[in-house]
Amino acid sequence: MDTLAHLLRCNRGFMIPFGLMMLISGIGLILLPKGQEVIYINQWHNPGADIFFRHVTHLGDGLFAIVLALAMLWVRFRHTLQLLLSWGISGLAVQLLKRTFFADQVRPAAYFKQSTPLHYVEGVTVHFNYSFPSGHSATAFAIFLSLSIALQGRSNWLSFICFALASLVAFSRIYLVQHFGEDVYAGAWIGTLTALYIGYQMEQPKRWFNQPFWQKKLSL
Repeated sequence: MDTLAHLLRCNRGFMIPFGLMMLISGIGLILLPKGQEVIYINQWHNPGADIFFRHVTHLGDGLFAIVLALAMLWVRFRHTLQLLLSWGISGLAVQLLKRTFFADQVRPAAYFKQSTPLHYVEGVTVHFNYSFPSGHSATAFAIFLSLSIALQGRSNWLSFICFALASLVAFSRIYLVQHFGEDVYAGAWIGTLTALYIGYQMEQPKRWFNQPFWQKKLSL
């Protein structure tokens, strides 16, 4: 428990706003009718936001996770492994849920059909199936919390920036009419809890985890 408390304390710039966001959004999702948040956010569309969220959503792609993991090789191999494990495990969990227990959950475009006119962003492929949970949200929170952990509590502001980037990705999934609020809510929990678990398990790594990749020693 001391290790987990230390992990949470060092990443309070991420975890405190995350806890507040999940509390407030969780209450909102309980009180609002299904899809109301999608309609409300969609009403505030504008050309600038379309461009911004069309690009920022790619921070939740697997390709970005791989690029970020490779960049971490020049810091410590431990952080690369932690990021890849967090991304991989959270991704597997999401796909398992999508294609088994929640395979019948359709996305907003299919749910509303012609009943509610929605604004779709040009250049974004609209999906209709496998809505719950959001894979992009899970990936974003997994990799950006892993990045915050890699910073080792150097700055609460840097940790908060990691949280903000993950949150923007999650918000973009609703703005782009790809997911409901509950989809990104669940995805954010999956990504965050996975990254915390992996970070907790790696708090006592073997020595070669703490060295730059090109200096990694095979002997202990």
